Amino acid sequence: MKKFMLSAAGIASVAIAGGAIADTTIAFDISGPGGNMVGYNVGASGTAGVVTIDVDFTNAGGWTWAGDLLIGFVDSNGYGVEFGGYDQSFGFDFIGDFSSGWDSSASGSYSASFDLTGVGLADIEQVFVMDGYSSGASTDNWNGSMTIAGVDVPAPGALALLGLAGLAGRRRRR
Repeated sequence: MKKFMLSAAGIASVAIAGGAIADTTIAFDISGPGGNMVGYNVGASGTAGVVTIDVDFTNAGGWTWAGDLLIGFVDSNGYGVEFGGYDQSFGFDFIGDFSSGWDSSASGSYSASFDLTGVGLADIEQVFVMDGYSSGASTDNWNGSMTIAGVDVPAPGALALLGLAGLAGRRRRR
């Protein structure tokens, strides 16, 4: 009976450690001047779906628009796509732009959604965010988050449980 309980615990841990299809949220904070960028290692497998972006844009002077925000997605094969921006590029395939509501220099909250399904990404390895206007002022700022639907993100806590299950299964007999 004890053997069965240890085996069942090990199987449950393996099932949990496999990850789960879920939404992945990335918080970001990017400030000008134009061309400034930040990158995030995501390491998510599976096909990404809809990306939802919520951002607070601050323009403390200058010609920058909320829609100058440039976002890039790169898969584990090195293939990349980009969305948004103005006159800057990551050099990836362009897949779309923000709606005309983002063509504003007014500070405020902005939201958008776009679909990554079918754009050729195998997974999401990295995400880049940039002030995509080369003449953007250093006072420009986008503070927000993006949620990527439908990707499999390894759960570090579940992987730790898998390790504990392995230790329990290797316990010495007396």
